[in-house]
Amino acid sequence: LVVEDNGIGIPQEYQKGIFELFFKAAAGSGSGLGLYLVKQLVTELGGSIQLASVEGGGATFSVLLPNSMKARH
Repeated sequence: LVVEDNGIGIPQEYQKGIFELFFKAAAGSGSGLGLYLVKQLVTELGGSIQLASVEGGGATFSVLLPNSMKARH
């Protein structure tokens, strides 16, 4: 799954921590839970998520999941 935009991009100094719990790039930018929860879910399913972004060139999130996932109870 690939999600991309053509916005302003994510500054390099923010990219390292963007998947951390309660990470906020700016005051008032939300709860800081969204990308953390996405990463946790993807990891639990045996996959990975990657960010590629260039300032002024948008951002691309790539989610890689295994072909076969077993149900976890």
